[in-house]
Amino acid sequence: MTLIHNYIYREIILLTGAIIGVLTFLLVAVNLFRVIQLIMYTDLPMWVTAKFILLAMPLTLTLTIPAGLLAAVLIVFGRMSSDRELLALKASGIGLAPIVAPVVLMAMGLSFIDYWLVAYVVPESQKEYVNMKHEIVTNNPLALFNAEVVVDKIPGWRIYFANKTGSQLNDVIMWRLNDSGTLTTSLRADQARIDLDLEHQQLVMTLLGGRQEQYPSNGDAMKVQPGGRGQQLVETVSLNSFYEKAQRRIPFMTLPEIEDVIFQMQSAPPGFQASPYLTELQARISFSIAAFTFIVIGIPLAIQTQRRETSWGVVLALVIVGLYYFLGAIGRGLKDFAGFYPELIIWTPNFLFQAIGFWLFYRANRR
Repeated sequence: MTLIHNYIYREIILLTGAIIGVLTFLLVAVNLFRVIQLIMYTDLPMWVTAKFILLAMPLTLTLTIPAGLLAAVLIVFGRMSSDRELLALKASGIGLAPIVAPVVLMAMGLSFIDYWLVAYVVPESQKEYVNMKHEIVTNNPLALFNAEVVVDKIPGWRIYFANKTGSQLNDVIMWRLNDSGTLTTSLRADQARIDLDLEHQQLVMTLLGGRQEQYPSNGDAMKVQPGGRGQQLVETVSLNSFYEKAQRRIPFMTLPEIEDVIFQMQSAPPGFQASPYLTELQARISFSIAAFTFIVIGIPLAIQTQRRETSWGVVLALVIVGLYYFLGAIGRGLKDFAGFYPELIIWTPNFLFQAIGFWLFYRANRR
């Protein structure tokens, strides 16, 4: 059995590592494209943009680790089943359970890593990501402004200007948006000055020779109303609009912090919504065992299908992963509806996939 286990370990580990690397690179490449845009359209230094990519890595790994293991299992056991290697082992008196034991242990180890990521690393990384954005705006807000590009980094505003000299923008057009993203006001100015008011934690945008137009809420361009006009028009933007209160947002809380909030809710006043915290707690625990759930359904499915093509294993893995997280998203989407018990619904993908997997495993073991 040692020889068989070494063979399976070698195949699964190498293939899992390769697939995780490819998937992680592809997902990080999407972030890299956004970072390249950030470099092109702002004055941020390279090390800042590189740190943004690194902070996105933990969340990416929580998805690619279980997906990589599933794809590797489907490919390796599909090939072994197609080549009748599993049939030969069963004929020699070795059951499926001893054969798959190494993969089960590996899945448990990866599930522990996933738990560590979702419980501690991912929320801290996301919190640091938000803090970095706030630090950039606080120390160098003009890094967000680039000429001849519509600047969309300021919440509630879109800004376009021809060029800038220091903190002064020339030939400026500004559009104010409401909470739903609808245009409400258009402002034009020959020049605008951007100042940082740290005392009041706000950006001050002073338009020189400015004029504005008011847009109706229904978007009827025929009813645009001329607004104010003057030598100076001043608009302010609170820095808090850039800085999400990480310590108060559930995605930025570690698992122990969420548990503390739930414990404190025992003495909270009536009407306090506990369902989002309970759902998030259960979701992180549930999704952290995705690697184990995937091999439970992946191994017997690979044996039953008996397909040795690598492309088949990858496609089937993507289908299973997509369905798993889609069902989990339904539970998370109901987090504000306590009557539906979303903290229990969030476990549906694990219960469903493991039930199907154990049934398929039972059938495969009896063949």
